[in-house]
Amino acid sequence: MRLSTPPPRWLVAVIGCAIVATSQAQVTAPVVTVKGQAPRDPPTEKTKSVTVLERSHMDRWQPDTVFDAVQGTPGVSVNGGPRASGMSFNIRGYDDTDDVLITLDGAQKNFEKYRFGGTFIEPELLKTISVTRGPDLLTGAGALGGSVAATTRDAADFLRPGERVGARIKYGTASVNDEIARTGIGFARPRDDVDLLVAATRRTAGDYRIADGSTLPDSNLNQRSLLAKGTWFPADDLSLGWSTSTVSNRSREAYDATGGVPGVFGVVQRMTDDTTHTASVRRGGSGWIDLIGTVGRSRIEVFDLHRPGQSQFANAITGNLRDTFDYDVTTLDLRNTSRWRTGAVSHQTTALLQAIRNARQIRRVTDNPAVNSALYPGGQNPAQPSGTRDSIGIALVHTASLGAFSVSPGLRWDRVGVTADGQTRDTMIRFGQPWEITYAEPTLSLAGTWQTPGVPLIAGYRYVQAFKPPLIDEVFTQGAFSRCTRPNLGALAPPSGICGALYRPERAVTHEWSATLPTTRLASGASLDGRLAYFRNERHHLMLSLMPVSPTEVGQPGWEYRQGVELETNLTGRMLFAGAAYTRIRGQVFDGMRLLDLFDAPGDTLALTLGARIADGMFDLGLRYRDVSARSVVVGLTTGNRPIVGRQKGYELIDLFFGWRPSRDVEFRLALDNLTNEAYELNNGFGGSIGAPAPGRNLRFAMSMQF
Repeated sequence: MRLSTPPPRWLVAVIGCAIVATSQAQVTAPVVTVKGQAPRDPPTEKTKSVTVLERSHMDRWQPDTVFDAVQGTPGVSVNGGPRASGMSFNIRGYDDTDDVLITLDGAQKNFEKYRFGGTFIEPELLKTISVTRGPDLLTGAGALGGSVAATTRDAADFLRPGERVGARIKYGTASVNDEIARTGIGFARPRDDVDLLVAATRRTAGDYRIADGSTLPDSNLNQRSLLAKGTWFPADDLSLGWSTSTVSNRSREAYDATGGVPGVFGVVQRMTDDTTHTASVRRGGSGWIDLIGTVGRSRIEVFDLHRPGQSQFANAITGNLRDTFDYDVTTLDLRNTSRWRTGAVSHQTTALLQAIRNARQIRRVTDNPAVNSALYPGGQNPAQPSGTRDSIGIALVHTASLGAFSVSPGLRWDRVGVTADGQTRDTMIRFGQPWEITYAEPTLSLAGTWQTPGVPLIAGYRYVQAFKPPLIDEVFTQGAFSRCTRPNLGALAPPSGICGALYRPERAVTHEWSATLPTTRLASGASLDGRLAYFRNERHHLMLSLMPVSPTEVGQPGWEYRQGVELETNLTGRMLFAGAAYTRIRGQVFDGMRLLDLFDAPGDTLALTLGARIADGMFDLGLRYRDVSARSVVVGLTTGNRPIVGRQKGYELIDLFFGWRPSRDVEFRLALDNLTNEAYELNNGFGGSIGAPAPGRNLRFAMSMQF
């Protein structure tokens, strides 16, 4: 069960060189910082694996989606694709849509739909993307892989000193799918205490061309995005903000958007509307009160029209079939941080209250009333039932620091309730099963750091518990997709065929050791930062392993084990800048019957970036090299429907970028993806198989003007 693969020699050499190079360096401030961390954070915050992608990074590569924007981040890969509706984040090998918590301006965006990604965030409207690898008590229950937090732009990001109002327009193209993107942004600070912004983006594109020149069917795009945002600063230590963002798309798509063979179940005419509202308050910044409060509501509506001859679910008997998915997610997040000292010991305590309500209504109807009555009574789709998941969590994390040492224990408690709705509730009542299932779980964390003497390095250790409650689909699914049928459980199967309370939450434990180099000024005037982390993670009670464990008992004997190495380092000089990221993950999974390689882990990935700024920043240019090794995938099934694990080949990619700013108000940018037109497959086909073919060579062009 335990693996002991050491990191490659070149990785150890890189870290050694970094330590030697900085042995005579001078830290620029008494409190060291890591990219993306606030200066007031205690040293134990440096034990978290966090990467913050700034606006400059997104401008350099001109990403089409939020998934494109995180490419090259250590520990992070993208499953599915190439369009956003078929993509999901994979962090440290966790790739289910609920394994990674996604927020926009603090509002949760997670979305459960069979073989569908469902994260719609327009990258052109973002200021930062913060990626946290691994669970954290202050993030939320269920995020075993980590979290992705996107923050939208403000007027202050555009206005220069003395300016009150302005506008920005941008026009971009992409050759691989003939995309055209247009963005308009208006911003103003009519008074010193008011920040206002409105923005709109429109993207249209055809089908993607892959390396052999053919196109990937039904990968077109027709998307509109809007953002309205305002912040009021009634006092120096108080701000009140709100934002509203929408993304809508109308296109013909594969029903199975995340499958390795798009269209295996046919195509649908799909309409997607995603709206997010947030309101926030920030009070204080030191002492006993540093309060951040967020209330958010995310509404995601997806409508699929299945036509006979186009979809496997519609035929001459059913006529047209219509699926409606309505998700309504409400977020309340209140957290306060207090800071004080007792003698030589400094203290920081963060208290958190989180409440999430995820309600979904799903309806399936056909043109044939008889089919509706027999298969979809009242519009119910037994494979995707309607329901609600309510959760409330409280957490307390305290940090004490003395000299070179700090320690940070934490405690969290969550209560999650999953409730059936409509026909599913009636079925549960009829068979005497509970239609409301409640899970209550405590989790713990412990972190510690040591500031190494003579060298500006922080050695850290982090231990985090996490749990993942069952989803609505897992608890209340009925029919062929349920695990609680006679073929699976025999005599222990409930008469309804619905699992209900048979599931128990998954539990996970993560150990992480790290060496962090805060942003440090070198003798040459350049700055260097870096982080090396080794983690081990165990997950127990896998839901996919639900099975009889005795003649009278159903259990979840499955488990997963993974370990990995992550490296991230950045060097910034007056003209040159460079970055390196490396990820290696190994693991095994026991599905209750047999031991397999962890076939949903990404291949070993090395990403190197080298760039230069010329003529006081008028020009910038550079390249990114990515080497992705072969990975384990499912290549078939045994007669017992158990996976056969094989290999998906690796690949190498070279990307280029170039920017020209002839004046402070005009900018031209070029980005060339996949310079060599490498043919390769994307990750995560259906059931962990080989993914769809990736886009070929892609030249992106963008021109922007500010007024």
